[in-house]
Amino acid sequence: MMAAATTGDSSAMSDCERLMVSHLIDGRSTGLLLVGHGTRDAAGLAELFKTARLVRRLLPGVPAELGFLELAEPTIDEAVARLAAAEVRRLVAMPLLLFAAGHAKRDIPAAVAVAVGRYPNLMVEHAGHLGCHESIVELSARRFDESLDGQPPLPTAETFLLLVGRGSRDPDATAEMNRFVRLRVARTPVGLAENCFLAMAEPSLEEMLPRVAATGYPRVVVQPHLLFAGQLLTRLQDAVSTFASGRPNQQWLITGHLGAEQLVAEAIVDRCRCTLRATD
Repeated sequence: MMAAATTGDSSAMSDCERLMVSHLIDGRSTGLLLVGHGTRDAAGLAELFKTARLVRRLLPGVPAELGFLELAEPTIDEAVARLAAAEVRRLVAMPLLLFAAGHAKRDIPAAVAVAVGRYPNLMVEHAGHLGCHESIVELSARRFDESLDGQPPLPTAETFLLLVGRGSRDPDATAEMNRFVRLRVARTPVGLAENCFLAMAEPSLEEMLPRVAATGYPRVVVQPHLLFAGQLLTRLQDAVSTFASGRPNQQWLITGHLGAEQLVAEAIVDRCRCTLRATD
């Protein structure tokens, strides 16, 4: 049996916090550069642009531009040019990524440096990736709860949670994913929780599915720990659906991915706020 979760919005950031961030930014003519990796997936692109709109709503009047590292437009160069035209003197570059691997550590900072280098009077600060931010943990827990809506009641001890990340060869990213799982289980206790990856890290999704099935848990919740829609999400959904179709005596649920939500926007703004505090 398969189920998909729905999405919803909430707000964890107070009006006072929003005003504080707006004041910090406006007072120093600072703009936000939101940097996505880029995708050719239409749904994923739509979510990225929606996320940028949500950030702008949290910080009305503050210049905020979205730019992509590759595969989509506007480019980072184009986004920086728009911020320079808005007469900002300092920008905060925020990677729209869950974990710090090659793109967050090297590729995005290098591309931003080249773009900003064309404007001698423009300073840049780099905000941290989203990682284990409280709002991301909260949204992940909500996706889990949504997947159980309308399902027959079952003790939490009889549920297996499998969190599936993108994967990276960077050990820091893998370690942070492990930490995220611990934080999630503290929020939504289950009988057993494990994580696996779609690429470049072990164990793989394909390895884990038969292992999970062999545990005999009556209910398995597979949670894509992915920020936006794309080919990886589709691959995960197809793989789990195909695998689960041969196991009618075990309930398999797939949660929604994180997506373009208010909590993601608030985590982005908070990361930028922390960067501004650290540099003021």
